[in-house]
Amino acid sequence: MPNWRQPGPTLQVLQDLLACSHPNLRTILVDDGSGDDSAAQLADGCATIDGRAELVARATNGGYCVAMNAGLARARELGARYVLFLNNDVRLAPDFLAPLVRCLDKDPSLAGIGPTILDDDGKVWCQGGGIELKPNLAQLYGQGGDPAPTDHGPEAVGFLPGACALYRLDALDAVGGIDEAYWMYVEDVDLGTRLTAAGHTLLWLPWVRVVHEGSKSTGGGRSPLRKYASAVNEVRWLRRHGTWRHWLSFWWWDVLLAPLTFVSGTGAKAAQAKLRGTWDGLRGKPLSEVALRRYVTMD
Repeated sequence: MPNWRQPGPTLQVLQDLLACSHPNLRTILVDDGSGDDSAAQLADGCATIDGRAELVARATNGGYCVAMNAGLARARELGARYVLFLNNDVRLAPDFLAPLVRCLDKDPSLAGIGPTILDDDGKVWCQGGGIELKPNLAQLYGQGGDPAPTDHGPEAVGFLPGACALYRLDALDAVGGIDEAYWMYVEDVDLGTRLTAAGHTLLWLPWVRVVHEGSKSTGGGRSPLRKYASAVNEVRWLRRHGTWRHWLSFWWWDVLLAPLTFVSGTGAKAAQAKLRGTWDGLRGKPLSEVALRRYVTMD
């Protein structure tokens, strides 16, 4: 679980994990160079738990992908078989983990599995995701609707959002892990694309549900920072994996119809950030802390 200047929520999710009775569960917190007292608070929180959590403290902010890879490196050292990706904006029930683990135990073809993720109003944030020929190629399935019944499915999906997903570590290693060039956002789409291309299955499990409280570190799903980073990385994904159909959809929805973002309810600042991100992506400009800094304090 990565942290950037949000030690309170991070420790809250850690407490949720401690309520899980699953054996051999070890939590790795990664502070990504927060530069405040986050690392100290997280270290103190880990120290109160006898061997069940530890901190990897990075000196500089290398981005979400670098932080996650640092956690994966430590998981390998510990001999982990499965790794659970978590953001610090989720809340977890004590029984959420065991069904996910059982599915990976029973089906070696599965590389990863994720639950239904709900917004705090009970509506769906995602039920897995996939690439669709629509505005924003990466779609979170079921978003904004009522959750599927718990006896529905499960279903194979194209990717698992990193807010909460359990992976087989050797499957991640076989495809090269998380691509750090994405820095943050769309890296889960890229990972899902590479895993499914390698013949693995990713599964959404509807009878497990967790709650997503909404992008604490970046200001929410419609924040300018998220819009900019996602737009840059959507083009990165297209360059690496896109077919002509994907490119055609992108040029129609995200380039030719881009002015409609200003009247779609997105908000002027977020719309400007998305347009700038699309332009920077087409120019091949990489994401970095410097590139993102202009969006950190925008509403």
